[in-house]
Amino acid sequence: MTTDPLSDALHILNARSTVSGAMKAGGKWCLQFPAPQGVKVNAAVRGGYWLLPDARDALPDVWIEEGDVVLFNGCHGFVMASEKGLPVENAHAAYRDSHDNSLVLGDGQDCFILGLHVRLDPDGVDFLTGVLPKMVRIRARDREAAILQWLLEQMIDEKNLNQPGKTVASNQLAQLMFVQVLRTYIANADAHERGWLQAIGDPHIGASLRHIHANPAHAWTLAELAEKVAMSRTNFALQFRTKVGMPPLTYLQGWRMRLARRALRERDIPVSSLALELGYLSESAFSNAFKRHTGLSPRQFRLQARPSQERPHSDAGNPQQTVA
Repeated sequence: MTTDPLSDALHILNARSTVSGAMKAGGKWCLQFPAPQGVKVNAAVRGGYWLLPDARDALPDVWIEEGDVVLFNGCHGFVMASEKGLPVENAHAAYRDSHDNSLVLGDGQDCFILGLHVRLDPDGVDFLTGVLPKMVRIRARDREAAILQWLLEQMIDEKNLNQPGKTVASNQLAQLMFVQVLRTYIANADAHERGWLQAIGDPHIGASLRHIHANPAHAWTLAELAEKVAMSRTNFALQFRTKVGMPPLTYLQGWRMRLARRALRERDIPVSSLALELGYLSESAFSNAFKRHTGLSPRQFRLQARPSQERPHSDAGNPQQTVA
């Protein structure tokens, strides 16, 4: 593990960003998008549009301006429209006959939107969608937006120039854009907001998370972590629980379990060796902790996880993955 919790999390969750589609629209239009299967990022390359969130999200309607980037945590669907009050069309139906998942509405001159899709292992969906807000909007005029604009320009060039290796290059740029959106959100999070992503940016709690991620097998104590970040034990425990949503040692246990699940899915390491690798004194101690956490023994989890891991995963099996 590294001392970078965000990189660790994206690695453990096997987050993979791809360019999922594009839309050029002109005139009047209104599309209903279902909840995406994973995290979604939309970039307004040209023009703007109305974003009408699902009523369950309790978010206001917002006009997305040219250059804005919007991230959705994937929990609910939403409507995108040229103006409010128009008849709503089904986005999947509109994309069904599109070429290369690029939709053109009307003359296509008013608005150009590029979409990214972040795929996650099933085991990681609950984590990332749980720590992300329902919607993150990075405005074109925000200080950090210049990097996103550069990435967008490179992605558009890859899409238009059709050079060898464009799919790999586009997906790498999509991954960079996703990380940059998260970085921007962390950098600008309100000090009073709660959550794991916000905690990463906190000078004290973020430092304690880095210690845990750098050495998850260490037998950390509350007092030792507090000393590492120059806080009193009581204040550290309170601040960690407030910002992360759980006590420090509960977080440590949960992170060990995520590492264990990833290892059991992808490595042939014996359970006894994995137990020692994660800081447990015996295989039985690790197995008991794992079963309390997942409801399965490590061997049962491995047997269930391996078949699904071996099945090919491709967007080709989901051709209706749309821009948003």
